[in-house]
Amino acid sequence: MTPQNPAQHARVAADALERLVRDVQTGHAAWAHPHTVRQAVDDLTRITTAASTALLQLAAAHSQHTQPGPRTTQSVTALHQAGHYTTTAATQLRTARHTMN
Repeated sequence: MTPQNPAQHARVAADALERLVRDVQTGHAAWAHPHTVRQAVDDLTRITTAASTALLQLAAAHSQHTQPGPRTTQSVTALHQAGHYTTTAATQLRTARHTMN
């Protein structure tokens, strides 16, 4: 069995997040209740946690499937940093959620 292309999942998630931001910006959606804010923080925590893992997986895959060299090293380093910063974002979201009433 051929493995699936995980980029398809990333595209669906990115489209959904763009739609959410656009709907809030245009007034088609709103954070109208503290419960919805808390639920959104929970969901965004899940998203950032998954994004962090995906970025680290991308770094590993990129290093395995490209020619070694300075550009590859720079790309892999940038993906690793993005993964670590996203982990920090997830940690901050957890902190925010735990301090919400």
